[in-house]
Amino acid sequence: MIHVPKGKIPSVLAAHAAEWTKALLSAQGKKAKERAEGRYRHEEVKAALISDFHGKCAYCESYIRHVDHGHIEHYRPKGDARWRHLTFDWKNLLLACGRCNGAEHKGTRFPEVGDGGPILNPCADEPNEHLRFVYEPTAQLASVYGRTERGATTEEVLGLNRPELRAHRSDKVKMMAAICLMAATNASAAKLWAELQDASKEYSAFARSLNQQLE
Repeated sequence: MIHVPKGKIPSVLAAHAAEWTKALLSAQGKKAKERAEGRYRHEEVKAALISDFHGKCAYCESYIRHVDHGHIEHYRPKGDARWRHLTFDWKNLLLACGRCNGAEHKGTRFPEVGDGGPILNPCADEPNEHLRFVYEPTAQLASVYGRTERGATTEEVLGLNRPELRAHRSDKVKMMAAICLMAATNASAAKLWAELQDASKEYSAFARSLNQQLE
């Protein structure tokens, strides 16, 4: 997870968020509520989120678009009545993969301060202040650990060390580590190393942390 500055609010939300929110909060009946709520899925909203997050999950930094459409994620869950009024709030919308955002992990969970939360919002928080991105060369594992209670809660709720994710991520970071070491003496490797630390790249949080870890 890296910090991602939120881009400009999509024009469709700027123009209609207030009226859509009013319609949602006043909707009666299941079908009417579903129809009113579903407007957040507007293609302009999705396109803006894909652009902001470079097609990556806001939480685990895995590329999404080549295997799935991705979820428009509500940081504060729209399914919780306390935050239904944030359904169309641009600041509450992220791009997430189906695993981080699925019922097995975040879903409608949102632990409060008394429960170690809230989980990190990559657009409002600095993840490095709460999480450590550690590559263990001997085990060849790339793991996410909490620096703070919020960090630990975020890792647990989102499943940032779930087996399949960690296995895929570790393969990528293992190659990053090799390129990082080569970069000191090889110009091509140095150029590639700089590219891997860019926000658009998968698991860039690990790339950025490797410089210090491999000193």
